[in-house]
Amino acid sequence: MEVQKENFYHEILEFAVSVVWLGIAFGIYFAGGATQAFSSMHTLGIDILESMFVVFFAFVLHELAHRIAARRYGFQAVYHVWIPGLVMAMGAALLGFLLAAPGGVYISMGQNTPENRAKMGKSALAGPVVNMVLTVVFTVLLLILSAYGQIVKSTTGGTAVQIPVYVTDTASMGVVINAWLGFFNLIPFGSFDGQKVFQWNKKVWGIFFGASIILFILIFFA
Repeated sequence: MEVQKENFYHEILEFAVSVVWLGIAFGIYFAGGATQAFSSMHTLGIDILESMFVVFFAFVLHELAHRIAARRYGFQAVYHVWIPGLVMAMGAALLGFLLAAPGGVYISMGQNTPENRAKMGKSALAGPVVNMVLTVVFTVLLLILSAYGQIVKSTTGGTAVQIPVYVTDTASMGVVINAWLGFFNLIPFGSFDGQKVFQWNKKVWGIFFGASIILFILIFFA
């Protein structure tokens, strides 16, 4: 019992390290990377705080979805931080790119049977689906904030309500980060979620990967 509790606390610590580090890395990216981020420490600090808020939902819920799904199937599933991934995430942010590979839920599948591969595929799919749902949620939030300002303007005859910039910036980050994580993780490569889903069911993978591409294009190029 004590060992299980110790492992649980250690897992929480690894989650916390990943969220803080990824939040800092993404904050640097949104602040303009190495060329611009450090020109204003105040702005960088705000970007990092906003990023950490979004990362808490985007990353933690993604990994918890894997963990919960896998454990419901009877698999052992534990989150572990990946130090090289932390380094790569920070390096990418400084260069002006988004990269998220700070760790992941390690799942012990047991025997390599068709049934277990299907369960593994479904567990892998759970994470990106969470990000796709959160992309829609943050997009709707942005639309509501915009509509609210316009409604007040039309009913009062004055100027539109000025929503605090940190609120709209955080919502915008939520859209971008979740759209990127949903697409990125469904790429069928290496140990990515997309590879596990692809090996389980190519048709299911195609549907969700296509949906993630559509969301990604709409968010970044619309």
